[in-house]
Amino acid sequence: MTLVEIAVLSGAAFCTSALTAVVGAGGGTALIAIMVQVLTPAAAIPVHGAVQLASNTTRIYLLWQHMHWPIIARFALAMPLGVWLGLAVFQGLTAEGIQILIGCFVLISLAARQIGNWRKSDVPLWAFVPIGFVTGALNMVVGVIAPILGVLIIRRDLSKEAMVGTLGFFGFLGNLLKIAGFTLIGFSFAEFGPLMACMIPAAIIGTRVGRAVLSKMDDTYFLIAFRIVLLLLAIKLIAVDGLGLLG
Repeated sequence: MTLVEIAVLSGAAFCTSALTAVVGAGGGTALIAIMVQVLTPAAAIPVHGAVQLASNTTRIYLLWQHMHWPIIARFALAMPLGVWLGLAVFQGLTAEGIQILIGCFVLISLAARQIGNWRKSDVPLWAFVPIGFVTGALNMVVGVIAPILGVLIIRRDLSKEAMVGTLGFFGFLGNLLKIAGFTLIGFSFAEFGPLMACMIPAAIIGTRVGRAVLSKMDDTYFLIAFRIVLLLLAIKLIAVDGLGLLG
């Protein structure tokens, strides 16, 4: 990789981690959409997992006492099986197919808030078992599903800190299993060592300083601009990087 590519992706890791620190989710989705513009999906998804693991670890360290363990235990139960299935699916997909799926998921993520508004009641605790399974599978194919999980975890009996902390633990567990899974099928994280050595500190610093920097911005206009950028990235992934190359 060139120094310019490393600098660009490190800057993206910083900015997207800062975004997550402010709005709770969305930064990981933006980061994977940016990374597949520079790296192949086969490299972007596992490297993204390593970077996000650092960011999630920082978040659970800060919010450890707020974790909701009954939800976490159910979520973790079937997740390894989902990771196994996701790996099998991932190895059978073309790079173009993965880019199309990532683009489609970015679009779904943009609609996540509306999905939450349609919900009439809290998700029952038992439902986090299949949610963990599906999360494990999708994590291996599209890289991140935090925006959807962020909607599902909203509950009347949880504080904001408990929701953000528990969501952070979801990401920690998912990315830890993702790294283990890609290691088992032979992905060389060492090959991307210099990139991760720059992106991981950038993500940690971004998590720490994000609120102080971005809280001064107008949230309304900032989020509109952010969603427009994500929409354009999703369209490019689907129409240009995916369908365009398949055609």
